[in-house]
Amino acid sequence: MLDILIDQVKLLDLESGKESFQQVGIEGNRIRTILPEKAIQPQARKVIHGNGAYLFPGFIDFHTHLFQHGSGFGLDADCLLTAGITTAVDMGTAGYANYPAFHQCDVADKKIRIKSFLNLSPVGQPGKGINEPMEPAVLNLKKMEELMDRYPGEITGIKIRTSANIVGTLGLDPLKTAVEYGEKLGLPVCVHTTNPPAAASAVAEILRPGDIYCHLYHSVGHTILDSSHHVEKGILEARERGVLFDLGNGKMNFNFAVAEAAIREGLFPDFISSDSTPATFHKSELMWDLPRCMSKLFYLGMPLAEVIRSVTEAPAKILGLDHRIGKVAEGYEADLTLCRMKKGEILFGDSSGETRKGSQWLEPEKTFIAGRVVWEKV
Repeated sequence: MLDILIDQVKLLDLESGKESFQQVGIEGNRIRTILPEKAIQPQARKVIHGNGAYLFPGFIDFHTHLFQHGSGFGLDADCLLTAGITTAVDMGTAGYANYPAFHQCDVADKKIRIKSFLNLSPVGQPGKGINEPMEPAVLNLKKMEELMDRYPGEITGIKIRTSANIVGTLGLDPLKTAVEYGEKLGLPVCVHTTNPPAAASAVAEILRPGDIYCHLYHSVGHTILDSSHHVEKGILEARERGVLFDLGNGKMNFNFAVAEAAIREGLFPDFISSDSTPATFHKSELMWDLPRCMSKLFYLGMPLAEVIRSVTEAPAKILGLDHRIGKVAEGYEADLTLCRMKKGEILFGDSSGETRKGSQWLEPEKTFIAGRVVWEKV
């Protein structure tokens, strides 16, 4: 007998884009069976009626800030459950000096699964107006390696911010060091690119296949667009050789003019992420939450299957979890999001105060982790 049967749900095939009504059975913490909606209903201790909603893999928010007890940017990770998120990546809020405190205070006892990109700087990102030091004297590869051994499987990348006001006269040298460390530690590097000290192409040129260029559509300083408002050749070349691109919407890192110009040339993000902080999550209409960011990209023309892939299969792969999560498939962990496409008028915003009027958006109704309902809309 199944523990839970979720019936009357739409599953989206990410390869074909086709939708079908199915019933999904859960046993323990895994998906046991997937049957057509018209098939004989198997016995289950509990039946949850989807009533035509989508059943997606649990969303993975690839860029959040969760060091609640050590950074002004830190959000309580379990708040993200209300956005259908079952796995979140803390994107460099902690460095080697304070990562143990982050783990003990804000990772260990959370319902949500948390992975982390360790900041290149020892102190991570303390908060607004406080810039992290990145002089060579404070960087320490050995201490970063020790943390990986101490928290196996938890640290999955290196984060660095290359904003001109942060790196100063160091320019792109810290990024080069981050990539060097990433090579030695076997980790991808994610680079914050808002207001970089050099052209976007120069930043992207340093990155390896599998590294991540973050805040793809920002509009501060050097952007991905050239003087003719086309995507820089070096950015397109970086994509061709396997550099990945993250939305990292946040409050200050998304601009419609940049996004629309890039999308005309087919440049969508590999990851849609929220860059959630206490100042933005369910507070700022510029971001709101991950499903709203997903809805914005859907409005801008990103196919729904690719929108869902960008918050499921794509991040699961880079996190090394694609054999466990990121799919609604038999044998996979039952991390799931019951989500409805709502119809009506909705405004999407950007960091320049521009808005666009949409007519539909994704709204989560239930979040499942390991086969248990951990949040549901009242």
